[in-house]
Formats: sequence, C-alpha cells, structure tokens
Amino acid sequence: MADPLSTLLRLRRRAEDEARRGLAAAIAAETGAEQGARAARASVAREAEAATSLEAGDAAVEAFAAWLPRGRAAVDRAEAARQTAAAEVARQRAALSHARANARAVENLLAERAAEAASREASRRQAGLDEIAARAPKPGTG
Repeated sequence: MADPLSTLLRLRRRAEDEARRGLAAAIAAETGAEQGARAARASVAREAEAATSLEAGDAAVEAFAAWLPRGRAAVDRAEAARQTAAAEVARQRAALSHARANARAVENLLAERAAEAASREASRRQAGLDEIAARAPKPGTG
C-alpha cells in the first residue's frame, strides 16, 4: 500500500508544477500585452507626427483627427489587456507560492516522520545494547 503522505507529496508537487506552468503562460501573455500596448501607443505617436509634419496638408490633419478616437480606443484596449495580464501574473505568482508552501508542508511532515522513526530505531537499538550490557557478567564477578 502506498504511503498516503508520499502520495500527497506527489500530488502537491504536481500542483506546484502546474502553477509554475500557469505563471510562465501568464508572463508570456503579459509580455504580449505589453508589446501590444507599446505598438498601439507608437501608432498614435506616428500618426500624430505625420499629421503635424510640415509636409502634411489639411487633409492629413483632418484624417488624423478622424482616426484619433479609434487610435485612442485601441490604446485603451491594449492598456486594459496589459493590466488584466499583469493581474493574472500576480494571481499566478500567488498560486505558485501557495502550491510551494503546500508541498513544503508535506515535505516537512515526511521529514518529521522520518526523524521520529530514526529516533525510535536508535532508542530500540540502545535498549538492545542496554539489555546485552545488563546480561553481561560484570568484571570480577565471573
């Protein structure tokens, strides 16, 4: 029969591995969202620069003015996605920390149990040695 604590430790380690993968995925998503937000801001900046350049005519300025609400909306969506991704990274970090703590708790229980078993074995051996010593003839009495 499998030791319940060893089984629990395997499950806790598996949960820790899953939490680690979840964090990696969340970090990748956050990186993508940050790149998206940067790209959206850069797009607005490029369009603004083009519209305000000396070569730009009234049509370019009017086109920029018409496009700007969509550009700002894209920046807002990208920033919201970045914030959501950052919150997910924080949630996944907490989940990993929790999973690690759970695994360490079981590891500590196993270590305590092993130490107790070693102590009992040492006591049993000492008792055996004490019994042998008690049965042995005392010097000068034999």
